[in-house]
Order: sequence, then structure tokens, then C-alpha cells
Amino acid sequence: MRYYLKIINRYISVVGIIFSIFLSITNLIKGDYCPTIFGLPACYIVLIAFLLTFLSTKMDKGSAYVFIPGAALGLALAVIFTLKEMVIKGTCPDIFGVALCYLSLIAFASMIIFFLIYSKKNPEVRAKDKLKREKNKLKKEDAK
Repeated sequence: MRYYLKIINRYISVVGIIFSIFLSITNLIKGDYCPTIFGLPACYIVLIAFLLTFLSTKMDKGSAYVFIPGAALGLALAVIFTLKEMVIKGTCPDIFGVALCYLSLIAFASMIIFFLIYSKKNPEVRAKDKLKREKNKLKKEDAK
């Protein structure tokens, strides 16, 4: 099941990358298509967030170091612009009448939940790690 959740995260990231590239290109052509934060169009930053989450799905070790910054950045932007969209309609670009910041919020929240599930070590691995730590501790004590 963990493998499939990782694959789902990969596909969510790919769809997010595609939409973010579309929005970035549209923003370059039309200008002011995406909302800005700190003077930067949010679609560029969200593209980076989706790229980081995608790269983490291709990694075996250390994926959390890439996933967490990407997902946190994406989720933070999604929350900020979702709240803005709720107050001021039309803040976020939309597709079929649905603001894309809502979809980003759902995507990043889902990916975080899936990541927490598939990155959690199973009990057997945790037991082996604990044994290794105890053996290393005993070796260090014996060396003294």
C-alpha cells in the first residue's frame, strides 16, 4: 500500500506541475494572471513546490529533506490564497469555475497525508534500528 501512495503522490505532483507550467506561461503572456506574494507570481512558487514533491517521490533515501520544504511551501501558499479567495472572489485563477488555490490546497494536504503514511517505518524496521543502536552503544561502551 505504501508503494501505491507514493505513486499517487507522484501523479498528483505531475498534474500540479502541468497546471503550474500552464499558469506560468499564461502569466508570462498575459501578465498579472497569477496572484503575487512578495512580488513574485504564486504560480512560479507553486511550480517549485510541486517539483520538489515530485523529486521526493523519485528518491529512496532522504526524500523527507526534499518533500517537506516543497509540501510546506505549497500548503502555505494554498492556505493563504484560499483564504484570500474566500474573502475576495477572483483572487486565484480558476478552471471550470473552481479556483485553483482550492485544488492546490486539496493536492498538498493529500500529499502530506500520503507521505506521512508511506514514509512511516513499519514495526519490524523500527525494531531492527533499535537493535542496531543498542549494539553500537554497547560497542562504544566496551571501547572505553
